Amino acid sequence: MLYDAEATYADLEAAEVEIAILPIGAIEQHSLHLPLGTDWIGAEALARRVAERLARDRDVYLLPGWPYSLSQCHGPMPGTVWLTPRTLADVLGDTVRSLYTQGIRRVVVINGHGGNFVLDAEIRELNLRYPDLILLSAASWDTAGGARPTGRVTGGDIHAGEGETASQLYLNPQHVGSERVDYVPPVGREFLDYAYMCHISPHGVWGRPSRGTAEAGKEQLERAAEGLARAVQEAFEGIAALKGGEEA
Repeated sequence: MLYDAEATYADLEAAEVEIAILPIGAIEQHSLHLPLGTDWIGAEALARRVAERLARDRDVYLLPGWPYSLSQCHGPMPGTVWLTPRTLADVLGDTVRSLYTQGIRRVVVINGHGGNFVLDAEIRELNLRYPDLILLSAASWDTAGGARPTGRVTGGDIHAGEGETASQLYLNPQHVGSERVDYVPPVGREFLDYAYMCHISPHGVWGRPSRGTAEAGKEQLERAAEGLARAVQEAFEGIAALKGGEEA
């Protein structure tokens, strides 16, 4: 069964929660046509779909998504809010430890923002610190369904492009504008480590949003949810076996 923030503590106390799922998004500029909460909205939508699939045969606790993460590279553009890497890592650690004290030993972080590179390092540290914990990282753009993607988005569709536009047209069409600027900067993704997005792309886009459709958004979301749910289950089973054959 699926539990979320609308459940009571008594509901969770009576349940046998095996897995907690935590979506992490961002509040940042998404060019002229997409809302500031694009990553947050997308992460929560994907997390709920993954949780629904995993809850078919077990109790799952779906946490509210975090709206803030590492968005410094969009900083000067209005509406963007960010945490420092240390803060994001600390908040993740505190959240996982609070679940751990309640007996929840399996946690899935669904990362909806490509700039959250610190998450992988903190997840590795938490897994090493608590040997009976299995903390996984999954990414919203990993439509192939791998439970441990690299955490980096590559190619020409990095920000506010075709994929994110398609997703929002499906999930949130009333807040998608018609003014879509296609632009792929002539530099690599690593340039966001040296300069703000507005210096690389004047309208804050990295991709071709004009190609996005609601139909494609629905298909990519459902494919990602199915693939990630399957990969998470396989990862739990495989890691449990490596740690001594614990039943998944």
